[in-house]
Amino acid sequence: MKLFRPFLLCVSILLFGWLLMSNITLINVATTLNEAEISSEIARVNSFSDIDHLKKFTIEKISYMEVIRKRFSENAMIRVAVISVLAFIQIILYVMKRNEFKSESIGH
Repeated sequence: MKLFRPFLLCVSILLFGWLLMSNITLINVATTLNEAEISSEIARVNSFSDIDHLKKFTIEKISYMEVIRKRFSENAMIRVAVISVLAFIQIILYVMKRNEFKSESIGH
């Protein structure tokens, strides 16, 4: 039982670290690059003279957005599962520590 608590703490720290690292990648640090890309896409749309090319381009963008949405949804489900596991680990650690204090006070 003495090794179980340190093991849970280690797992908890690793999961918190993973959550932190996976969320850091979502921060928009290259705002100007993204704005330049958006301006380029707008200029590309404005350059279309044929409606069929514009439709094809729009369908490709919508399909791409759907793929991105699915990835974000899958990642969100993984994060919710990790947060749930972390909450469960923290509850176990709290209960174990509380029981440890009770047994020490009864023993003395």
